[in-house]
Order: sequence, then structure tokens, then C-alpha cells
Amino acid sequence: MICESGRFEYDENLKDYIDFKTYGQDKISRETGAFTSKGYLLYHGYDMEMQGILNKNIGLKIKELHEPQELKLYMPLKAVTYQDENDYGDLYQVDYEIDVYSEELSSYEDEIRTAIINHRLDDEKRGMMYYYDEPDTVNAKVQKYLFDVEVIDGELMGVAVLTLNAPLNQGELIKIKEAIEGQCSDGFGEGLEQREIKCNGKEVYVSLWNSHDWSLKTAEEMGITEQKYEMKFGGM
Repeated sequence: MICESGRFEYDENLKDYIDFKTYGQDKISRETGAFTSKGYLLYHGYDMEMQGILNKNIGLKIKELHEPQELKLYMPLKAVTYQDENDYGDLYQVDYEIDVYSEELSSYEDEIRTAIINHRLDDEKRGMMYYYDEPDTVNAKVQKYLFDVEVIDGELMGVAVLTLNAPLNQGELIKIKEAIEGQCSDGFGEGLEQREIKCNGKEVYVSLWNSHDWSLKTAEEMGITEQKYEMKFGGM
């Protein structure tokens, strides 16, 4: 069928040596696909109801993990305030930015986490994947991701917590990093940095993006052990 379709160029002398059947079986085993009367159908998605319909009607079998996997991507934070402190410890307003450095910022972990949680979508079925509209394997493998914060070696860092249906290959990791970077700079992060966060009486503005040494790394890339994520709610 492949040879007769006229869509592929190949050396006629190799016709008897090309094992199309084995190639097809191997490809199907690594994908979520099935042959139908209309041709080969490949499903990129996470919707369990849709998976059930496809399985019932055309025998498409979805490879499921026994339990979702978790991946964290870490980023440095940038925090500023427009309040200074006089010799008596009283805060007063200024018209210029004052950096809030790591040691102080890490003491505000709960307040900043609460602000991030309050800035999330009401429907967190997919979290920030709600904005990812590419019909690709990233969309299928990343069930959802949410933003949070975590103290790493005394420094409060932003973290994107991904829930995975299956491990990401290198290309997929690069692609989801690009999507998260966009949310940090223009989407979720842009909205967050415009909100004042009350931290021990001080008004602090936190950015997921504006750090001069910004990066987005896995725990392995940072040389740390990834901590298991638990939904946390800071004090109001």
C-alpha cells in the first residue's frame, strides 16, 4: 500500500528488504493511535471521557500511568518594594524601587504562595495548560501545571509544578519550557507582578520573570533533589 500510494520515493531494489509492517507496529506501540476505515487516527489529548469513547468505538487504547508523575521547573524571583524603613523601624513610601533580597524574601514564602494561589484560575483541572492550544504530545503528556514558590538553599524561587501523564522527551521539555516562559513574562507573571503582596506590613511586588539571571531549570539541571509537591495554603 505504501509503495503503491506514489507518495514516497524509494529505491526499487530495496522494496523486498523494507519491513513496513514491523515499522508500523513499532510506531503504533509508541503512539496513541489506531487504524480506522478513514485511515490512521492519532489522539493527542488528556480527556478521559474522550479516551473512553475512542476505545469503545475504534479500539484505540490509551496508555495510562498507574499514577501521575510530577516534574518541577525552577526560576529565580525578582521582588521590589516602594517602602523604606526609617531608623525607628517605621515604613514610609518612596517613589523608587527597592530590591527585596533573598534572605528577606524567603521569610515571606507563605504570603507569596497565598498571592499566587489567589491569582490562579478558578478551574484548575488543567491549570495553566488551559492556555496551551497546540494539539501535540506536550498537550497529551502534561496533564496540568501550576505556579508556586519553594525555598532552595535559602533562596525563595518560583516553581512551575507539572503533573505528567508520561515522561517528556527533550524536545517536549524545551517546548513546555517555552510555554511557561511566555506565561512568566506576559501572562500569569505579568498579572502577578502588578499585585501588591502584604508581607509583614510591607507591600512587596513579585515577578516570575524580571530577574537579571533568569532561567528555567529542572531539579536535575540545578543539581538539587526535587521535593514532593503538596498543595499549600499560606496564611491570609
